[in-house]
Amino acid sequence: MRLTWHNYRYYPYERDLASREIMALLSPESQLEVDDGIEVHKSVSSDQASRLTYFSGAINGHGFVPTIQGQLEVAGRNGMKKQATRYSVHGMHEYKGKFNPQVVRALLNIFGVQPGQSVLDPFCGSGTTLVECAHLGASGVGTDINPFAVTVANAKLLALRTPVRTLQEIHQSLSKALTKSTRGTKLHENARSAYLQSWFDTDILDQVESARAHILDLAGDFAPVFLIIASNLLRDYSQQDPGDLRIRRRKSPLPDKPFATAFLDAVPPFLERIEAAQDILGTDLPRSKAILRDVSELKRHEVGGLFDAAITSPPYAMALPYIDTQRLSLVWLELLDPNRILQLESELIGSREMRGNARRTLPSQLQDNRDDLPIQEAQLCLDLHSALGDKDGFRRQAVPMLLYRYFAAMKESFRSVKAVMKPGAPYGLIVGHNHSTIGGVKREFDTPNHLANLALSVGWQIEELVPLQTYRRYGYHVSNAVAAETLIILRNT
Repeated sequence: MRLTWHNYRYYPYERDLASREIMALLSPESQLEVDDGIEVHKSVSSDQASRLTYFSGAINGHGFVPTIQGQLEVAGRNGMKKQATRYSVHGMHEYKGKFNPQVVRALLNIFGVQPGQSVLDPFCGSGTTLVECAHLGASGVGTDINPFAVTVANAKLLALRTPVRTLQEIHQSLSKALTKSTRGTKLHENARSAYLQSWFDTDILDQVESARAHILDLAGDFAPVFLIIASNLLRDYSQQDPGDLRIRRRKSPLPDKPFATAFLDAVPPFLERIEAAQDILGTDLPRSKAILRDVSELKRHEVGGLFDAAITSPPYAMALPYIDTQRLSLVWLELLDPNRILQLESELIGSREMRGNARRTLPSQLQDNRDDLPIQEAQLCLDLHSALGDKDGFRRQAVPMLLYRYFAAMKESFRSVKAVMKPGAPYGLIVGHNHSTIGGVKREFDTPNHLANLALSVGWQIEELVPLQTYRRYGYHVSNAVAAETLIILRNT
């Protein structure tokens, strides 16, 4: 059997994952790379070959058999010769920090996850892992403490299992209503309205609120799908700079197209991708879900038993405040009171913010290692603290304490995930490396090795650390972009 590549460029790690998939799914006697793919020497069922991620299909005695992934990507690529990452429902909303869906699909195959089994993503974000589990026929459960992330993830899953005709009919009703609508929407005087008025011109806010009111009136149980599509446009129509991770006033002009028109125009391409995915997968998919919960609080009875595998991309240490790009959506969707945004940001693992008791207690926690970190991680934080100089500003002065807090939180997450996994279950994490300048010296943190050590300290077995080449970043925050990532593979003992 010959397995054929997709018609786009591969990173070396993708070819490595492709080879691992072949071994896990097909167990061939040998594999030989040829011009357009890989020859495997073994009689292989088409059903097993169709699960592969990094191949468009397989050529056997019956001709060309496309993979499920190949079909999904063709439908999501719009003719472009590059890897599609917004196929199916993945492109529903731009979400900073989400990871490549192909990697998730490959790991599900490498870990031997079967339809009907269950997978955990303890930092699920916008639901990439949960969607890929649904594509495979596995049941995914995700946890996150960001209510917007949970809302996006569940909206994707809802859209994926809702017959596209239902969504198309709602779009038609919304189109008629929004095209005819001349009504204004009266804002109640509260923290929500004050926040929105501070970022939207009055006429645009009226359009935005009118769209929300019509969606709630006409979409019923399917309103989350349309609200999230509309939410994806909010920053473009606000006075925030839509290209900046931080909240800064825009200098560019606002769009000429009315908000309602932009929203209605955004729906059909998304529904086309859903229709293509449903033609391939159907709609009778497992009921995956995202839960608004810190993974340390997840109880076994909530998910009906132990998980067969876990896959995640955890927060980076001292990451840029990605939640800043979501503030408008959090408030507009009434997911969070504006006065709670800063508190939520400080509660996220990897946050650069210290508020309340943390400012007072973290220094002594670090000095005494009250969270009982392994010596290597505790000493790194102490060494960084000792290296601080007079010229280090308040952000850099906080780095040792923030890194200590990050390590402590990740250690606890490893303990919590382990408690809900089956014996021998694998856990894959895509982890970025970090750096900071302390005392005038740029210091690189091998975060993957540190996290692997933390996992080891609570009983996980370290199976492998696999380096991944990342895409080159551009834009405002290129100096802060993660330049290297590593796949950590753990095994529950």
